[in-house]
Amino acid sequence: MDAVVIGAGHNGLIAAIRLAEAGLSVAVFDKVLWPGGMAGYHALGGAEVGVGAYAVGVMPREVLTRIGLDVEVEVPDPIAVYELDGQYVKWWRDPAKRVEEFKEWGLGDEIAAFWDKLISLNKAARRYFFGEPPTEEKLADDPEARELFGRTARDLMSQYLPREFWPMFLYEHLWDEPAYVLAYFNPPEGWGRPVWRGERGIQALAKALYWRALSLGVDVKLGVSVKRIVAERGVVKGVELDSGKIVEAKIVVSTASPVHTLLDLVEGVDDEVRRRLEGIPTAGPYRLNLVLTEPVKLRAGLAPYKDSIFQLPFGEMVIEGNVVSAVGDLDLHLLETYVENVGKARAFEVWTPADYQRVFNARGAYVNHLPLTREFLLCRPVCGWGHRTPIKGLYLGGAGTWPGGQINGAPGLNAAELALRDL
Repeated sequence: MDAVVIGAGHNGLIAAIRLAEAGLSVAVFDKVLWPGGMAGYHALGGAEVGVGAYAVGVMPREVLTRIGLDVEVEVPDPIAVYELDGQYVKWWRDPAKRVEEFKEWGLGDEIAAFWDKLISLNKAARRYFFGEPPTEEKLADDPEARELFGRTARDLMSQYLPREFWPMFLYEHLWDEPAYVLAYFNPPEGWGRPVWRGERGIQALAKALYWRALSLGVDVKLGVSVKRIVAERGVVKGVELDSGKIVEAKIVVSTASPVHTLLDLVEGVDDEVRRRLEGIPTAGPYRLNLVLTEPVKLRAGLAPYKDSIFQLPFGEMVIEGNVVSAVGDLDLHLLETYVENVGKARAFEVWTPADYQRVFNARGAYVNHLPLTREFLLCRPVCGWGHRTPIKGLYLGGAGTWPGGQINGAPGLNAAELALRDL
C-alpha cells in the first residue's frame, strides 16, 4: 500500500479519503467493528445508537466540501434548551429571537454583544484550523486572534454574563482555559445532527464517510488491530497487525490517541515526550443509551423541543425517535425526571470512561484524546511537532492533534495534506 491509516473514526476516514483522492492506494485498520470510531454507532434493541458523539458542531462545513461529502447538518430550533433554576432557557437560531428570550433574565443586549464576540473569535480561530498549529506569539501579533490565548474563557464570559449562564456555553472544568476553547465550542452555525440520504443521526455521518472511502477504493478493515508501527532508521515502513502480518507502506497516518500511538505502537519515544503523555489524567463522563418500545415522551416544558440538545443539571441529552442518549452523571431514576416513559425500556447500555479507554485505546481525556487545556492546545501532542512526528512518514491526525477534539475533521485532513506535500 502507499498509505496506511490507523483508525476508522471520522478523522481516519477523512484522511483516507483525501489520500485516495490524490491517487494513493490506502488501507484503514480499526479494532472496532463499526465505522466512525467514537463518532460511530452500533445496534441496540433494534435501533442504531451512537457510541460517543451525538451531534456535529465544531466541524467546519468546508471539511465536508473538501472531501466531496454530500452530508447536511440539520440544526434544530431552538439549538439548545438549558435548565436554569427549574426554568428552560432557549437558544434560538434567530439572533433577534435570542435577545427577546434573554430579556426575561435582563440580558438582551448583553447576549447580543456576547454572541458577536464569539462569532468574531470563532472566525479568527478558523483561519488557523487548516495547516500546522500557530504559536502563541503569532496569535498575539494578530489583532483579530490575540484574545484567543490572551484571555481566559472565564474572563470573557464574566464581561457579558452572570455566572449561572456560563455552563450554557462551556463545561465548567474549561472556564480557566484560553478563550480559544470557548470560541471552539460555540460555532456560528450551531450544533445539529448529520443527515445523509434521508437518514438523520450521528450514524449518518459515519456511513457517509465509510461509503465515500469505499467508493474511492480505500480498503477499510474493521475488527483488525494494529500491533505496532514498523520503522527502520527513523523511517516508517508500515504496520504490523495483531495477526503478525506486515503491511508495508511509505505513509502511516495514525488517528488513534497520540498517547496510544506514541507509547504503545512505536519504539524509542523520547523520555520527555513519554513523561508528558504518561502524566495525562484519566477523565470523562458516562454515556447512557436507552431504547424504548415507543416514541420518547418528554415531560411538560421539554416536549415542544424534542429535536434540541438539552443541557440539564446532570449533563446533556438528545432524543431521536424512541432513543434517548444522555451524557453526564446520571441514572435511569434521574432520567425519569425528564422522560415520562422510561419504564417502556426495551434495552439500555452505559458506557464508562474505562469502557472508552478499553474499546478505543483512548487513554487519558478520551473524547478529545488529549486535554483541551493551554498545555495541550497548541502543543498537540508535543510543541513543534504539529501533525508530523520525528519518524519520517509517520503522521498524527486524530482528535489529539490541532485544532482540537470532538467531531472536527480538520486534524485528519491536515495530516493527509501534509503527507501528500512531503511525498
